[in-house]
Amino acid sequence: MTDIFENAVHSLQLGIEDFKSNDTRRPISAARNYYAGLLLLAKQCLIESAPHADPMDVIGAKYKPVPDGQGSVAHKADGYKTVDLFQLKSRFKDFDLAWPKVNIDRLQALRNDLEHFHPKEPLQSVKEAIAQSFPMVEALFKLLRRNPATELGDAWQSMLEEHAFFEAQKEACDASFEKVDWLAEITAYEDFACPSCHSSLIEQVDPSNTVPQDIKGKCRACGIEIDAEQVIQIALVAEYGSDGYIAAKDGGDEVICDCPECGLHTYIMTYDVNGCFWCEYVLEGNCARCHIALTPSSVAYDNNGLCSYCDDLFKKDD
Repeated sequence: MTDIFENAVHSLQLGIEDFKSNDTRRPISAARNYYAGLLLLAKQCLIESAPHADPMDVIGAKYKPVPDGQGSVAHKADGYKTVDLFQLKSRFKDFDLAWPKVNIDRLQALRNDLEHFHPKEPLQSVKEAIAQSFPMVEALFKLLRRNPATELGDAWQSMLEEHAFFEAQKEACDASFEKVDWLAEITAYEDFACPSCHSSLIEQVDPSNTVPQDIKGKCRACGIEIDAEQVIQIALVAEYGSDGYIAAKDGGDEVICDCPECGLHTYIMTYDVNGCFWCEYVLEGNCARCHIALTPSSVAYDNNGLCSYCDDLFKKDD
């Protein structure tokens, strides 16, 4: 085994040992070791894709030009810092390697949170993050043409068990919302996040309920109860949060807005969806003065058929 691969295996094994201990003092170590192991595995994939190159020329974070002795320059690693998660994804693409279709951003965020804060039920959060990232470990070992069961030993069996348990829990939670009559379809249950422990294991206590405003939510991980308004907001962030980020980056209108009617942050405005998921109010029409389309972001505060700009002008005239 190469040093990086050996370190990756040891880090993953240590991470599993830490979270299996159920010691409340060890979640930070579990998240740190497991996350480091994942990144090291990915770096090993890059190194093996260019076996004749200096490893630091493959995984270095910074490069500098140096004379090549033939009147030109070559680029060599500058220092010993290696690529981070964002750079890894980019370099996989550059090396024509398929980055596993697994979201480990939550594991990264959890690792950072544990370093600086103390979220409720940290051990449960780590277990869930490990279970969710299991397919990535599997995919990276496949790229490396190695057997994870052989390399990881008992840690691999623990990961299999944790993944299977989480998947069963998650399936039951997601199914509890099947009968809810949402204003528009909600499918991104994997991105639900408990406001207390960040777990995605949020369920509807009464799976027979169909009315969004009557939802009684609960987190299976930390046990807190979540009211209907908050569950709806969690669902909207999961479903439309990425759309909102893209819109903001491109200078577009907000996607998740305060409803002009009920005032809750539950109004969605996209190309396909327009309406409040709480009170079902739909804002339509144009400003009576300047004729621009009214949106939750542009409509006057008292929703009098004017945009906020024209409403301000009228008030100044008064």
